[in-house]
Amino acid sequence: MRSLAVLSPSLFEKTDARKRHLFSIDNLQIPIGLITANKPDFDEQSDDHQNSVLVRKLSFSLNYRDLGVIENAWRRIESLDQETYYPIGSDFCGTVEKIGKNVTTFAVGDRVVSNSFYPFPENNAVPGIPSNHASREFEIYNQGKLIKIPQGITAEQAGGIGIGTQTAMSMIRRADIKPGDNVLVTSITSNTAFFFLNLLRDLDCTVYGLSYSGKNVESVKAHFPFIKDVFSFKDNQLPQNLYFDVVLDAFSDTYLVPLSGYLNLNARYLTCGIYNQSVEKIKSVEKINLTLLIAGLMTRNVQLIGNCLGNSDDLRNGLQKFEKNPLVIDSIFTDNDPIKDFLDKTYNNNGDKFGKVSFMYS
Repeated sequence: MRSLAVLSPSLFEKTDARKRHLFSIDNLQIPIGLITANKPDFDEQSDDHQNSVLVRKLSFSLNYRDLGVIENAWRRIESLDQETYYPIGSDFCGTVEKIGKNVTTFAVGDRVVSNSFYPFPENNAVPGIPSNHASREFEIYNQGKLIKIPQGITAEQAGGIGIGTQTAMSMIRRADIKPGDNVLVTSITSNTAFFFLNLLRDLDCTVYGLSYSGKNVESVKAHFPFIKDVFSFKDNQLPQNLYFDVVLDAFSDTYLVPLSGYLNLNARYLTCGIYNQSVEKIKSVEKINLTLLIAGLMTRNVQLIGNCLGNSDDLRNGLQKFEKNPLVIDSIFTDNDPIKDFLDKTYNNNGDKFGKVSFMYS
Protein backbone atom coordinates (compact mmCIF):
# COMPACT_ATOMS: atom_id res chain seq x y z
CA MET A 1 0.00 0.00 0.00
CA ARG A 2 1.40 3.38 -1.03
CA SER A 3 1.06 6.61 0.91
CA LEU A 4 2.40 10.17 0.80
CA ALA A 5 3.56 11.01 4.31
CA VAL A 6 5.56 13.23 6.61
CA LEU A 7 8.59 11.10 7.52
CA SER A 8 10.79 10.83 10.54
CA PRO A 9 14.42 11.80 9.71
CA SER A 10 15.67 8.19 9.75
CA LEU A 11 12.93 6.98 7.40
CA PHE A 12 13.48 9.92 5.07
CA GLU A 13 17.14 8.94 4.62
CA LYS A 14 16.11 5.43 3.54
CA THR A 15 13.53 6.62 1.01
CA ASP A 16 14.40 6.73 -2.69
CA ALA A 17 15.55 10.20 -3.78
CA ARG A 18 12.81 10.57 -6.41
CA LYS A 19 10.18 9.61 -3.86
CA ARG A 20 11.15 12.16 -1.21
CA HIS A 21 11.44 15.93 -0.81
CA LEU A 22 12.33 18.44 1.89
CA PHE A 23 9.25 20.63 1.84
CA SER A 24 9.49 24.21 3.10
CA ILE A 25 6.97 25.85 5.41
CA ASP A 26 8.41 29.17 6.62
CA ASN A 27 11.77 28.24 8.20
CA LEU A 28 10.97 24.53 8.50
CA GLN A 29 12.35 21.86 6.17
CA ILE A 30 9.87 19.00 6.44
CA PRO A 31 10.70 15.53 5.05
CA ILE A 32 7.90 14.14 2.91
CA GLY A 33 7.99 10.95 0.90
CA LEU A 34 5.95 8.37 -1.01
CA ILE A 35 6.33 5.14 0.95
CA THR A 36 4.95 1.62 1.01
CA ALA A 37 3.16 0.25 4.08
CA ASN A 38 0.92 -2.64 5.03
CA LYS A 39 -2.62 -2.74 3.70
CA PRO A 40 -5.26 -2.56 6.48
CA ASP A 41 -7.07 -5.77 7.42
CA PHE A 42 -10.76 -5.82 6.56
CA ASP A 43 -13.14 -8.66 7.44
CA GLU A 44 -16.52 -8.32 5.71
CA GLN A 45 -18.22 -10.48 8.37
CA SER A 46 -16.63 -8.82 11.38
CA ASP A 47 -18.81 -6.78 13.75
CA ASP A 48 -15.99 -4.22 13.86
CA HIS A 49 -16.44 -3.54 10.13
CA GLN A 50 -20.17 -4.15 9.82
CA ASN A 51 -20.91 -0.54 8.79
CA SER A 52 -17.58 0.12 7.08
CA VAL A 53 -16.19 0.19 3.57
CA LEU A 54 -12.66 -0.55 2.34
CA VAL A 55 -11.71 1.96 -0.37
CA ARG A 56 -8.83 1.67 -2.83
CA LYS A 57 -7.73 5.16 -3.86
CA LEU A 58 -7.53 6.04 -7.52
CA SER A 59 -6.42 9.64 -6.96
CA PHE A 60 -5.87 12.22 -4.25
CA SER A 61 -4.88 15.86 -3.85
CA LEU A 62 -3.55 18.21 -1.22
CA ASN A 63 -5.49 21.28 -0.11
CA TYR A 64 -4.41 24.48 1.60
CA ARG A 65 -5.51 23.02 4.94
CA ASP A 66 -2.95 20.24 4.53
CA LEU A 67 -0.16 22.74 5.17
CA GLY A 68 -1.28 22.96 8.79
CA VAL A 69 -1.60 19.19 9.03
CA ILE A 70 1.90 18.74 7.62
CA GLU A 71 3.45 21.25 10.02
CA ASN A 72 1.71 19.78 13.07
CA ALA A 73 2.68 16.24 12.09
CA TRP A 74 6.34 17.23 11.68
CA ARG A 75 6.46 18.98 15.05
CA ARG A 76 5.26 15.73 16.65
CA ILE A 77 7.69 13.34 14.98
CA GLU A 78 10.80 15.41 14.20
CA SER A 79 12.62 14.41 17.39
CA LEU A 80 11.67 10.73 17.36
CA ASP A 81 14.47 8.20 16.98
CA GLN A 82 12.19 5.51 15.58
CA GLU A 83 11.19 5.17 11.95
CA THR A 84 7.67 6.51 11.67
CA TYR A 85 5.46 8.50 9.34
CA TYR A 86 2.20 10.44 9.15
CA PRO A 87 0.12 10.00 5.94
CA ILE A 88 -1.33 13.22 4.54
CA GLY A 89 -4.10 14.29 2.19
CA SER A 90 -7.66 15.60 2.49
CA ASP A 91 -9.40 14.81 -0.82
CA PHE A 92 -9.54 11.51 -2.72
CA CYS A 93 -11.43 9.44 -5.25
CA GLY A 94 -11.53 5.69 -4.84
CA THR A 95 -13.38 2.50 -5.62
CA VAL A 96 -15.12 0.29 -3.10
CA GLU A 97 -13.06 -2.90 -2.56
CA LYS A 98 -15.01 -4.55 0.27
CA ILE A 99 -18.14 -3.78 2.30
CA GLY A 100 -19.21 -4.72 5.80
CA LYS A 101 -22.18 -7.01 6.37
CA ASN A 102 -24.59 -4.15 7.22
CA VAL A 103 -23.58 -1.84 4.37
CA THR A 104 -26.50 -1.15 2.03
CA THR A 105 -25.58 2.11 0.32
CA PHE A 106 -22.55 0.88 -1.63
CA ALA A 107 -21.48 -2.08 -3.73
CA VAL A 108 -18.04 -3.32 -4.70
CA GLY A 109 -16.79 -1.24 -7.63
CA ASP A 110 -18.63 1.97 -6.78
CA ARG A 111 -16.57 5.15 -7.23
CA VAL A 112 -16.68 7.35 -4.15
CA VAL A 113 -15.35 10.52 -2.56
CA SER A 114 -15.47 11.66 1.05
CA ASN A 115 -18.63 13.19 2.50
CA SER A 116 -17.38 15.75 5.03
CA PHE A 117 -20.79 16.90 6.26
CA TYR A 118 -20.64 19.40 9.11
CA PRO A 119 -21.60 20.54 11.76
CA PHE A 120 -24.43 18.08 12.48
CA PRO A 121 -24.29 14.25 12.41
CA GLU A 122 -25.75 12.60 9.32
CA ASN A 123 -26.01 9.04 8.01
CA ASN A 124 -25.38 7.63 11.51
CA ALA A 125 -21.83 9.02 11.34
CA VAL A 126 -19.90 11.81 13.04
CA PRO A 127 -19.49 15.18 11.27
CA GLY A 128 -16.27 16.51 9.77
CA ILE A 129 -13.56 15.44 7.35
CA PRO A 130 -13.29 11.64 7.53
CA SER A 131 -9.53 11.46 7.08
CA ASN A 132 -6.36 13.53 7.17
CA HIS A 133 -4.65 10.57 5.45
CA ALA A 134 -6.38 10.58 2.07
CA SER A 135 -3.21 9.57 0.19
CA ARG A 136 -3.35 6.11 1.77
CA GLU A 137 -3.95 3.77 -1.15
CA PHE A 138 -6.31 1.66 0.99
CA GLU A 139 -8.39 3.09 3.81
CA ILE A 140 -11.43 2.05 5.85
CA TYR A 141 -14.38 4.44 6.18
CA ASN A 142 -17.78 4.43 7.82
CA GLN A 143 -20.28 4.12 4.98
CA GLY A 144 -21.92 7.36 6.09
CA LYS A 145 -18.72 9.30 5.28
CA LEU A 146 -18.73 8.45 1.58
CA ILE A 147 -20.79 9.45 -1.44
CA LYS A 148 -20.97 8.06 -4.98
CA ILE A 149 -19.80 10.36 -7.73
CA PRO A 150 -21.63 10.91 -11.04
CA GLN A 151 -20.31 8.96 -14.02
CA GLY A 152 -19.42 12.13 -15.88
CA ILE A 153 -16.77 13.14 -13.34
CA THR A 154 -13.37 11.60 -14.02
CA ALA A 155 -11.11 10.16 -11.32
CA GLU A 156 -8.57 12.93 -12.00
CA GLN A 157 -11.20 15.55 -11.17
CA ALA A 158 -12.82 13.61 -8.34
CA GLY A 159 -9.54 13.29 -6.48
CA GLY A 160 -9.72 16.99 -5.63
CA ILE A 161 -13.42 17.76 -5.68
CA GLY A 162 -15.09 16.75 -2.43
CA ILE A 163 -14.16 19.34 0.19
CA GLY A 164 -14.16 22.30 -2.19
CA THR A 165 -17.56 21.42 -3.64
CA GLN A 166 -19.18 20.87 -0.26
CA THR A 167 -17.75 24.11 1.12
CA ALA A 168 -18.54 26.30 -1.89
CA MET A 169 -22.08 24.98 -2.29
CA SER A 170 -22.75 25.55 1.41
CA MET A 171 -21.50 29.13 1.23
CA ILE A 172 -23.53 29.95 -1.85
CA ARG A 173 -26.64 28.46 -0.23
CA ARG A 174 -26.12 30.45 2.95
CA ALA A 175 -25.34 33.64 1.00
CA ASP A 176 -28.98 33.75 -0.18
CA ILE A 177 -27.96 35.38 -3.47
CA LYS A 178 -30.80 37.40 -4.97
CA PRO A 179 -31.37 38.42 -8.61
CA GLY A 180 -29.13 41.36 -9.47
CA ASP A 181 -26.82 41.01 -6.47
CA ASN A 182 -23.21 42.10 -6.86
CA VAL A 183 -21.06 39.14 -5.80
CA LEU A 184 -17.32 39.44 -5.17
CA VAL A 185 -15.05 36.38 -5.18
CA THR A 186 -11.66 36.97 -3.57
CA SER A 187 -8.34 35.35 -4.55
CA ILE A 188 -9.89 34.76 -7.94
CA THR A 189 -7.10 32.49 -9.22
CA SER A 190 -7.22 30.15 -6.21
CA ASN A 191 -8.74 26.67 -6.28
CA THR A 192 -11.41 27.74 -3.81
CA ALA A 193 -12.44 30.58 -6.11
CA PHE A 194 -12.76 28.16 -9.02
CA PHE A 195 -15.27 26.14 -6.99
CA PHE A 196 -17.28 29.29 -6.30
CA LEU A 197 -17.19 30.35 -9.94
CA ASN A 198 -18.29 26.99 -11.30
CA LEU A 199 -21.31 27.10 -9.00
CA LEU A 200 -22.13 30.77 -9.65
CA ARG A 201 -22.23 30.59 -13.44
CA ASP A 202 -25.96 29.78 -13.64
CA LEU A 203 -27.15 32.26 -11.00
CA ASP A 204 -28.77 35.62 -11.77
CA CYS A 205 -26.11 37.86 -10.26
CA THR A 206 -23.19 40.05 -11.31
CA VAL A 207 -19.87 38.41 -10.45
CA TYR A 208 -16.65 40.32 -9.81
CA GLY A 209 -13.22 39.00 -8.90
CA LEU A 210 -10.40 40.22 -6.69
CA SER A 211 -6.86 39.05 -7.38
CA TYR A 212 -4.08 39.43 -4.84
CA SER A 213 -1.16 38.77 -7.21
CA GLY A 214 -2.72 39.93 -10.47
CA LYS A 215 -1.35 36.83 -12.24
CA ASN A 216 -3.45 34.59 -14.49
CA VAL A 217 -6.31 37.09 -14.47
CA GLU A 218 -6.83 36.89 -18.22
CA SER A 219 -6.93 33.09 -18.05
CA VAL A 220 -9.63 33.29 -15.38
CA LYS A 221 -11.69 35.68 -17.50
CA ALA A 222 -11.35 33.37 -20.51
CA HIS A 223 -12.39 30.31 -18.52
CA PHE A 224 -15.25 32.07 -16.73
CA PRO A 225 -16.44 34.67 -19.28
CA PHE A 226 -19.47 35.65 -17.16
CA ILE A 227 -17.18 37.52 -14.72
CA LYS A 228 -17.85 41.22 -15.22
CA ASP A 229 -14.46 42.45 -14.03
CA VAL A 230 -11.41 41.46 -11.99
CA PHE A 231 -9.56 43.96 -9.80
CA SER A 232 -6.04 43.90 -8.41
CA PHE A 233 -5.93 43.95 -4.61
CA LYS A 234 -2.28 45.01 -4.35
CA ASP A 235 -2.81 47.87 -6.79
CA ASN A 236 -5.93 49.05 -4.93
CA GLN A 237 -8.04 48.92 -8.09
CA LEU A 238 -11.48 48.52 -6.49
CA PRO A 239 -13.69 51.41 -7.67
CA GLN A 240 -14.77 53.67 -4.83
CA ASN A 241 -18.41 53.64 -5.97
CA LEU A 242 -18.76 49.84 -6.30
CA TYR A 243 -20.46 48.02 -3.44
CA PHE A 244 -21.12 44.32 -2.97
CA ASP A 245 -24.13 42.41 -1.67
CA VAL A 246 -22.19 39.17 -1.22
CA VAL A 247 -18.51 38.43 -0.70
CA LEU A 248 -17.22 34.85 -0.95
CA ASP A 249 -13.80 34.83 0.69
CA ALA A 250 -11.32 32.04 1.37
CA PHE A 251 -8.80 34.18 3.28
CA SER A 252 -10.57 36.46 5.75
CA ASP A 253 -7.39 37.62 7.49
CA THR A 254 -6.28 39.11 4.17
CA TYR A 255 -9.48 40.67 2.83
CA LEU A 256 -12.10 41.29 5.55
CA VAL A 257 -10.77 44.58 6.89
CA PRO A 258 -9.98 46.20 3.48
CA LEU A 259 -13.34 45.10 2.03
CA SER A 260 -15.49 46.18 4.97
CA GLY A 261 -15.96 49.61 3.38
CA TYR A 262 -17.20 48.10 0.09
CA LEU A 263 -20.25 46.32 1.50
CA ASN A 264 -23.83 47.29 0.74
CA LEU A 265 -26.54 47.55 3.37
CA ASN A 266 -27.60 44.04 4.46
CA ALA A 267 -24.60 42.50 2.67
CA ARG A 268 -23.47 38.94 3.44
CA TYR A 269 -19.75 38.36 3.93
CA LEU A 270 -18.92 34.65 3.98
CA THR A 271 -15.51 33.18 4.67
CA CYS A 272 -14.22 29.63 4.90
CA GLY A 273 -10.60 30.10 5.90
CA ILE A 274 -7.53 32.10 6.78
CA TYR A 275 -4.23 32.54 5.00
CA ASN A 276 -1.86 32.76 7.98
CA GLN A 277 -2.06 29.22 9.33
CA SER A 278 1.54 28.35 10.18
CA VAL A 279 3.03 29.09 13.59
CA GLU A 280 5.40 31.73 12.19
CA LYS A 281 2.74 33.43 10.06
CA ILE A 282 0.32 33.63 12.98
CA LYS A 283 3.01 35.39 15.03
CA SER A 284 3.50 37.99 12.31
CA VAL A 285 -0.16 38.84 11.71
CA GLU A 286 -0.82 42.57 11.82
CA LYS A 287 -3.17 43.62 14.61
CA ILE A 288 -6.53 45.08 13.59
CA ASN A 289 -8.86 47.55 15.27
CA LEU A 290 -11.72 45.18 16.09
CA THR A 291 -13.92 47.95 17.44
CA LEU A 292 -13.84 49.92 14.19
CA LEU A 293 -14.35 46.77 12.11
CA ILE A 294 -17.41 45.61 14.05
CA ALA A 295 -18.85 49.13 14.16
CA GLY A 296 -18.58 49.41 10.39
CA LEU A 297 -20.28 46.05 9.87
CA MET A 298 -23.06 46.94 12.29
CA THR A 299 -23.86 50.29 10.69
CA ARG A 300 -24.41 48.48 7.36
CA ASN A 301 -26.32 45.57 8.95
CA VAL A 302 -23.76 43.21 7.43
CA GLN A 303 -23.98 39.49 8.15
CA LEU A 304 -20.51 38.06 8.81
CA ILE A 305 -20.81 34.32 8.26
CA GLY A 306 -18.08 31.82 9.03
CA ASN A 307 -18.49 28.59 7.09
CA CYS A 308 -16.93 25.19 7.65
CA LEU A 309 -17.73 22.53 5.05
CA GLY A 310 -21.45 21.85 4.39
CA ASN A 311 -24.16 19.20 4.50
CA SER A 312 -24.69 16.12 2.34
CA ASP A 313 -27.15 17.90 0.06
CA ASP A 314 -24.54 20.61 -0.60
CA LEU A 315 -22.09 17.96 -1.77
CA ARG A 316 -24.66 16.01 -3.77
CA ASN A 317 -26.04 19.08 -5.54
CA GLY A 318 -22.58 20.48 -6.18
CA LEU A 319 -21.30 17.25 -7.73
CA GLN A 320 -24.20 17.28 -10.19
CA LYS A 321 -23.15 20.75 -11.34
CA PHE A 322 -19.51 19.67 -11.75
CA GLU A 323 -20.61 16.85 -14.02
CA LYS A 324 -21.81 19.56 -16.42
CA ASN A 325 -18.91 21.98 -15.85
CA PRO A 326 -15.73 20.02 -15.04
CA LEU A 327 -13.30 20.99 -12.31
CA VAL A 328 -10.31 22.99 -13.56
CA ILE A 329 -7.27 20.67 -13.54
CA ASP A 330 -3.78 22.11 -13.90
CA SER A 331 -1.77 18.89 -13.98
CA ILE A 332 -1.75 15.20 -13.08
CA PHE A 333 1.13 13.33 -11.47
CA THR A 334 1.74 9.62 -10.89
CA ASP A 335 4.17 7.61 -8.79
CA ASN A 336 6.50 7.66 -11.78
CA ASP A 337 7.06 11.39 -11.26
CA PRO A 338 9.36 12.94 -8.65
CA ILE A 339 7.44 13.79 -5.49
CA LYS A 340 9.17 17.18 -5.48
CA ASP A 341 7.40 18.09 -8.72
CA PHE A 342 3.98 17.18 -7.32
CA LEU A 343 4.50 19.18 -4.13
CA ASP A 344 6.03 22.17 -5.90
CA LYS A 345 3.19 22.37 -8.40
CA THR A 346 0.50 21.87 -5.72
CA TYR A 347 1.73 24.79 -3.62
CA ASN A 348 3.18 26.86 -6.45
CA ASN A 349 3.12 30.59 -5.72
CA ASN A 350 4.81 31.75 -8.92
CA GLY A 351 1.58 32.25 -10.84
CA ASP A 352 1.98 29.44 -13.39
CA LYS A 353 -0.55 27.07 -11.81
CA PHE A 354 -4.15 27.15 -12.98
CA GLY A 355 -6.46 24.73 -11.20
CA LYS A 356 -6.17 21.63 -9.05
CA VAL A 357 -3.19 19.27 -9.05
CA SER A 358 -4.07 15.57 -8.85
CA PHE A 359 -2.01 12.52 -8.01
CA MET A 360 -3.08 9.27 -9.72
CA TYR A 361 -2.08 5.84 -8.48
CA SER A 362 -1.04 3.71 -11.44
